[in-house]
Amino acid sequence: MAGGLTRLLKRWRDNYYLSLLLAYSAKLLRFVAAQGALNIEQKVRKNSVTIRLPNGKNLSIGRNSGIGIASLLFWHGLDGFEPETSRTLRFFFERAATFIDVGANCGLYSILGALWNSDLRVIAFEPVPSIFDGLKKNVLLNRLEGRVRCENTALSGVSGRATLFLPPGEGLDVESTGTLASDSWQSRKGSPRLEVETVRFDEYEAGHPMRVDLIKIDVEDFEANVLEGMQKIIMRDRPFIVCEILPRLHGNHRTRKIVEALNYQPYWITPVGYIRVPRFDFGRGNFTDFLLSPVSTPDIVLDTLDVLWDLKKRRVEHNK
Repeated sequence: MAGGLTRLLKRWRDNYYLSLLLAYSAKLLRFVAAQGALNIEQKVRKNSVTIRLPNGKNLSIGRNSGIGIASLLFWHGLDGFEPETSRTLRFFFERAATFIDVGANCGLYSILGALWNSDLRVIAFEPVPSIFDGLKKNVLLNRLEGRVRCENTALSGVSGRATLFLPPGEGLDVESTGTLASDSWQSRKGSPRLEVETVRFDEYEAGHPMRVDLIKIDVEDFEANVLEGMQKIIMRDRPFIVCEILPRLHGNHRTRKIVEALNYQPYWITPVGYIRVPRFDFGRGNFTDFLLSPVSTPDIVLDTLDVLWDLKKRRVEHNK
């Protein structure tokens, strides 16, 4: 009896006129529900979060220490924040020995890297004192103080002190678009100024010797200066570099010249793969992160990073 009723309902569901009515009605309901869910996610924030990683470990963002990121992780899980960039870094976390997090913010990637690979050494640079306090708090919360070194300084092409332009934030989060770039929109709009310490990474490494495998740079249009200050280490260790490069009127020509001088190949990080590009001054929507690779292949699009990692590994072994 029940089986017969089920078959009847399935036949009715496939009826042309009934399917037309149901499909359009359901599509409207789905659209309304999706818009409602989006509005909820945008308006309801989660101050602190703990998520379970695939390896069984817990990653926590503490109270008042990255509310925006915590909210995205709460609503969408591990891929809630910069999913393509996060997956790229996770690939390298599994294989790298040392990770340099430049512009660490609240420490999401520093903490994720240390939890992802228990042998990974992490050095996190964050110059804004209030954000740095949240970074240290999150490192302690995740019990990683012995493996994540936090430095309250900015990486630059010159060691000393510099002016950071920090737009006012909304809510309890400190604005994360602060920059040392003197010709930035933050400067032109008269954002509050903050004096911060700067250091060339080449000089920093001389006092803290290490072999660098992986670097992440997120410094709001100041990446050319950061790369300039770590040229010696980049040429020595040939690390993979994940770098945010924002579309700007200057076309990022200075960054491109430094990348070319280092003999690195940029790949645009996208949802469909890693696209080999010769420059950064093109329309790219919301996708602003690039993989700067010390090795490359003739392929225009890569759907996996294994080929690059293996190629670099073979070159290192050949040069020994």
